[in-house]
Amino acid sequence: MTRHRTILITGVVFLAVLTAGCQRTGMDTGTPLGPSSFALTFDLVAQPNVILAAKKRPISIIRATVYQNGKPALNKTVYFTILSGPGEFGDFSHRAVVTTNSDGLASVMFIGPTQFEIDADSDTKIEGRLETTTPEGILKYVDLRILISE
Repeated sequence: MTRHRTILITGVVFLAVLTAGCQRTGMDTGTPLGPSSFALTFDLVAQPNVILAAKKRPISIIRATVYQNGKPALNKTVYFTILSGPGEFGDFSHRAVVTTNSDGLASVMFIGPTQFEIDADSDTKIEGRLETTTPEGILKYVDLRILISE
């Protein structure tokens, strides 16, 4: 037997002994979509996201949706903040705190400016921040486009 063949046979026997001791038949790696032990999903939308500044103040509804482990999350606190641009919330403020309902929804009314309060088309940026018990924030932004009526 040649030396090369002897090394090859020894290597094959060594691998066979190593694999014989392995008892695991498979490994569960999970999926990126879950299930996990705890998962929060947070979404923020403006309906409509383009409004027309006319003689009357335009309105848009800013809505946050919260799901916990795939189900609507009840009693989660959402902070809505107007970061920039014209307009205000229904209570004439730039910040509102709303708790989610049984459908996982928290919403606030945004009231835009009239055509007499702005000189040109404008943008308003609104932040939605979900209150959590961890230092990391869960937040989203939504942009409203405000077109001036001619």
